[in-house]
Amino acid sequence: MVVLTVPTAYDELINYLAEKATPDEILAFKVSDAAQERAELLLERDSAGTLTADESLELSQMLHFDRLVSVLKASAIERINRS
Repeated sequence: MVVLTVPTAYDELINYLAEKATPDEILAFKVSDAAQERAELLLERDSAGTLTADESLELSQMLHFDRLVSVLKASAIERINRS
């Protein structure tokens, strides 16, 4: 039995970015200090149960972005190891 896997838009974006940047550029990526501080603030508010609906959405988007970057960096490491 043959199973056809269609890449999701998420996978297509990861592949596109992985092909356009060098592995070293991907591994060097880091969010700004301001973005990191905002994420930490939202995580603190989430733990305290004081997030607004908008902040909850913002935190969810940040966590999704973090997962995307993690996948990109893992892909970059694989590319380096294959070289």
